[in-house]
Amino acid sequence: MEAMVKLAIEGTGGSEVIYEVAKSSISIGASSDNDIVLRSPGVAPKHLVIQRNGDVYTFIGQKRQVAVLNGERRSRGVLKIGDRFRLGTANLVFKGSGDDETDLIFADDRAKETEERPPEQSRPPGAAGKMRAEVVLYSETHRIAEARAQMVEVFQGRVRSDLVPGLRGFLAEVFSGREAMVARLDEEGLLVPVVSQWSGELPRLPERTFRELGIGSRYAMLRIGSRQFLIYPVIQGSIGTKAFLVVETTVEFEDDDELILAELARFMAIHWDRVETSGLMFGSWESEAREVLDTSLPGTSQAVRLLRDGLIYSARTQHPILMCGRSGIGRMTLACQVAALNPSGALAVRVIQCQEDSDEAFRTEFFGPGPDLLNPAEVSEGRMLVLRDLHLLSVVVQREVAATVAADLETGWGPGVRWVGTTEEDPMMLLNEEQLDPALFSLFRHHVIRVPALQSRREDLPLLIIRLLDTIAAEQGKEIRGIELESLNSLLTHKFDGQMTELVGELRRLISATPSGDMIRGIVPAVPLVSAEGDGDVGAQSVAALLGLDDLKIVIPAIERLVIDRVLARTKGNQSKAARTLNLSRGALISKMKDYEIPDYRYLRRG
Repeated sequence: MEAMVKLAIEGTGGSEVIYEVAKSSISIGASSDNDIVLRSPGVAPKHLVIQRNGDVYTFIGQKRQVAVLNGERRSRGVLKIGDRFRLGTANLVFKGSGDDETDLIFADDRAKETEERPPEQSRPPGAAGKMRAEVVLYSETHRIAEARAQMVEVFQGRVRSDLVPGLRGFLAEVFSGREAMVARLDEEGLLVPVVSQWSGELPRLPERTFRELGIGSRYAMLRIGSRQFLIYPVIQGSIGTKAFLVVETTVEFEDDDELILAELARFMAIHWDRVETSGLMFGSWESEAREVLDTSLPGTSQAVRLLRDGLIYSARTQHPILMCGRSGIGRMTLACQVAALNPSGALAVRVIQCQEDSDEAFRTEFFGPGPDLLNPAEVSEGRMLVLRDLHLLSVVVQREVAATVAADLETGWGPGVRWVGTTEEDPMMLLNEEQLDPALFSLFRHHVIRVPALQSRREDLPLLIIRLLDTIAAEQGKEIRGIELESLNSLLTHKFDGQMTELVGELRRLISATPSGDMIRGIVPAVPLVSAEGDGDVGAQSVAALLGLDDLKIVIPAIERLVIDRVLARTKGNQSKAARTLNLSRGALISKMKDYEIPDYRYLRRG
């Protein structure tokens, strides 16, 4: 006598229809030829067959049909008591054979258990109707277990984490030696790899196929000759299909691949939904970033407000950034600020200084010293790469840089490097003077930050000075009680041709000359130490203003800075010649230039 198999079909309102079938093979489908007829949307004429082998019940989909077993799409599997599976829109529950007696058997030990089991004794007549039942525990394959563990590692980061490196490693490990990719559709309906280890020609499918994959819980099998490829859509809620997972499979790995791709697609959809619809990406981050910028860039002028907005936008996008402004204006400081504000965590910063007539030195640092050129995007991946004073490079080298940046930008999910370039002049003027390559500028033109000069934000100076005093005093380990009105007025009326560099230098000098716990005294000369033309000549009024002061801690450094600045300007930045004139060693001159933050005046050689 065959064991009685129980299946419950759940209806609306909590009702159930229970089937009890005494057969070893039970077919389920919409056709009346089946043992259990289930007419529901999405159910095939013969959808699946449940078979009994001893005390183990299995199911297999017919003609490539699948069932959703406990939330997982499966074409075949083992049924356990209480398992729920869905056919189309109908839900079924496997009730087992209905016996009372239950044994626990591990599938891995079934052969051993069968050998050791003693022969069954004949049952007494009173127990003839009572059957044994077993619960069989199965261990999933090592490959599926490893894939699940790696999947969790890829997606366990926050919503700001970058999936590309993790997905690239996942495909290489789980589908080693096989074609695999995450792809999107372009405007022409063609697959475009985003994360890929695909070496051959990309498959082309009709547009209708992709539309059909976005309906329900469908996936596709593409057969080309003797090869076959699984295609799973990544469907993100109401937004629709976001991407497609395409993997070459074989008969041996087909079932495992189906399960792995289904789970990967589900993980990706959940991740993207959190990123794009939950508001977690930039909500709290933006408010925190604005607080940081309000502290580091104080002020109420229109210029500083635009600057703060530009830095926020720079931090949360992947566009290359071009920062323009006069020397000493703080372009490098702002670039580091953008790197620190990166939503995924602060980026490490690598800086390459461009110089005139030093193309080979730049190539060595940018592409590497060996005969085999390195890819700067791979060397600096995950970091910010700042190219200072791009306009000083020759046009030929600028085109090489443009080709490298363009290649990095064309990768699937954005560049691997945050590209930042700086120039001292307005880029449009540099283009007109043919000092900036148009191809390079076209890559950076989407996000140009023009750092305002101090002259255009005079109203911000009081706030800026007070904030810098606190910062510099903390650096020097001093407690400053404030600043005298005369000292503050001298700072507010100074021209600061050296921009932020000169302002910070003057504040450092004033704080260094002030004992801890005291108030800042002393003034900054209102007249510029160097003429606007940059020829280094100092007028009699400037000298008179300095000599009229009684504070040696102000007069002596100012005179020394004035003389060094004048000689460097006269020699057009020739440090060796200037050192001989000043009766200093070249090293001592360079040290004083750094201490006083004096420009090198090499730009005067262009004329």
